[in-house]
Amino acid sequence: MKHYLSVCAIFRNEAEYLREWIEFHGLNGVGHFYLYNNQSDDDYLTVLKDYVDRGTVTLRDWPERWSGSTQRNAYAECIERDGKDSRWIAFIDLDEFLFAPDAENLPAVLREYEEFPGIVVNWQIYGSSGLKKKPDGLVIENYTMKAWTGWVGNKSVKSIVDPAKALRPISPHVFAYRDGKPAVTENFEPVRIVRPGRIIRAIKRRITAILPRFPVDPYTSYLCDIKGVSVSKLRINHYLVKSAEEALDDMKRHNHNTKISLIDKMKYYDRNDEKDGILLKFVPELKKRLSAVEGE
Repeated sequence: MKHYLSVCAIFRNEAEYLREWIEFHGLNGVGHFYLYNNQSDDDYLTVLKDYVDRGTVTLRDWPERWSGSTQRNAYAECIERDGKDSRWIAFIDLDEFLFAPDAENLPAVLREYEEFPGIVVNWQIYGSSGLKKKPDGLVIENYTMKAWTGWVGNKSVKSIVDPAKALRPISPHVFAYRDGKPAVTENFEPVRIVRPGRIIRAIKRRITAILPRFPVDPYTSYLCDIKGVSVSKLRINHYLVKSAEEALDDMKRHNHNTKISLIDKMKYYDRNDEKDGILLKFVPELKKRLSAVEGE
């Protein structure tokens, strides 16, 4: 087996964020990246060339017209084609930063879960920090205001899966596993997947359009029936909004469903309830790595 932990992601026009995201996860123990390009027209090839040449990134074109199944299809291909080469594969987006808050790196924690087919990891949603324009510097140093830890939106998860035991992605968030075995939370709790109906989600969207602070999640199509948000061992910082300038571009890249108001969605996720600079400790080393890569 070539890699203990890999990451798979699909992206579109994310060139300006790719290096920070790759170097951050490399710093946290990710050994390889499977990146699926979905019709990008920016300079992503220039950014990724050195990583591809070194064998750190496997880059594939995924020109499928975006629909509700596009991510699932790319993820399914990654498991089938590359699953044998990794003990674990994490399936996340380019605005999500996966790490282990109190451990040396991610593999140090994942070794505790090797008997399970997968682990779900809760989000921590970060808002705009009141910024209107895109600032210079790193994402993880510019955005330090987030929703409170237990907020309902933070009950959303992404998955780290054992590809030998994964059957297929049910959604970009959760997977089905062989023999019907469930994934677990970081607290080893079995996960039951619940799908709210379209009508229920539509009603929730109408409510949150008027009352963005109403405690419901109107956007996640598959929810995990878990006791609450737990991010002490594994955590995903989700920088979905960023500055107001970036927010609309980001939403357009990641949301192709024109029935959903991008403005309402941005308002819902722009949470700045508490300051949290948990990733600032990585900034000095991350900048060193980025300087070395950019200087090559």
